Amino acid sequence: KTSIIQRQNKIEIGVLSYDTSGKISNVISSLMMENIANYLSRYRMINDYIDIANGEVIDLGLEIDLIINKNENPTDIIKQTITNTINFFSIDGRKMGDPLFVGDLIREIGQENGVVNVVDIRVYNKIGGQYSSAEVAQSYVDNITKEIQQQDMTIFMKSNQIYQIRFPNSDIKVRTKTLGSTTY
Repeated sequence: KTSIIQRQNKIEIGVLSYDTSGKISNVISSLMMENIANYLSRYRMINDYIDIANGEVIDLGLEIDLIINKNENPTDIIKQTITNTINFFSIDGRKMGDPLFVGDLIREIGQENGVVNVVDIRVYNKIGGQYSSAEVAQSYVDNITKEIQQQDMTIFMKSNQIYQIRFPNSDIKVRTKTLGSTTY
């Protein structure tokens, strides 16, 4: 994945790669970056300067609250919600710098059979350990949990950033409610 920006005769290229598990990684060998620069140098203008740097991966976690039909099996709804969320976050159709439109995810989840209402989706910036160290530019609701403050149900990325859910089985949490009960 790449992002390209031109600023005052300087072409800034952000580069990301895929790791062995198919997740986006910002680990790019210096040889790869040199090869890209050498290849592009043949096509640049004399006064253009090419700067190639690692892009940033924003690892996200989600908490999704749903109201479901009382006649539906909560376990089935939770499994389907997680599957739909994983599909929504597929890296294939996204570019670096694309914002996360939370409203689109709400619409996707709300179309599932048995989902009466999507009450809330909270998005967290997962940092450190097995996660990337990159952070979103938006402020946090809580600096400890790193819940991202959504602006108009949108989370914006810088031009050299892309988001993903690194560990979907643990980073997507769904809570369901019917009118008289709550299930985790």
